[in-house]
Amino acid sequence: MAIDYLDIKNQLSTMLGASGVADLPPVDQTRIGIYVNQAYRECYLPIDGKRPQWSIRSMTMTFASGVGAQSLGEDVIDVDKIPELVGVGPLSPMVGPEDELRQRAHFSHDFKAPGLKGLGFPNFHMDDPETGQPMWYYIDTADNGSDTKVEPRLCLYPIPNKEYTVKLRANVMPTELSADTDEPRLPGDVVWDILFPIAQEKLLADPRYNGGNKDFILKAAQAARQRLSTLSNAQKSKGSLRLTKRGGW
Repeated sequence: MAIDYLDIKNQLSTMLGASGVADLPPVDQTRIGIYVNQAYRECYLPIDGKRPQWSIRSMTMTFASGVGAQSLGEDVIDVDKIPELVGVGPLSPMVGPEDELRQRAHFSHDFKAPGLKGLGFPNFHMDDPETGQPMWYYIDTADNGSDTKVEPRLCLYPIPNKEYTVKLRANVMPTELSADTDEPRLPGDVVWDILFPIAQEKLLADPRYNGGNKDFILKAAQAARQRLSTLSNAQKSKGSLRLTKRGGW
């Protein structure tokens, strides 16, 4: 049976002496929802930084000619792997817009001997971005001046001179649970075995909680986080092979 947002809130509400979240005052209901969503986000972005596979999304983006940046979406944190320019190969990372400016100025009159004319030396300027096949990428989260939300953008350089397709894997945050029928996007028994113990720990800071089992709840949340860290890699490494010297030639 699928587990929804209401199921988790009802179970968590028993820590405040209620039989369900509906029995609590509106302000307490809101706090219960906050604790559940905090725990849900931690299942995607663990404290130890080891992201599980379910927090990664495969994406394909098309860049039209003359378009050097596109939004990745509000729920994207960063890029998990190096993006691939379809039909060409992997892109090289840039630190940010500063690197792009340095690339524009890198070949400006370099090694141009005086008196040589008509030899076609490159002459690039910082104010004139190059166009051509993209080779570099960076993620920009700076405010454009009218942004109301943080929306990461994938930026390519040089700016595409024709249509290109980019494949990438992005680290994402989950959509906040809001409706009672919303179901957490988590595999197996992660909701009760990991999300719920962490949500219980979050509730310990609630001024209405006065239970005497805080140590047990803290240990359960610690065990849940340890289990979460073991799920960070779907394909477990079996270690390196030991090579042994054999007699012979």
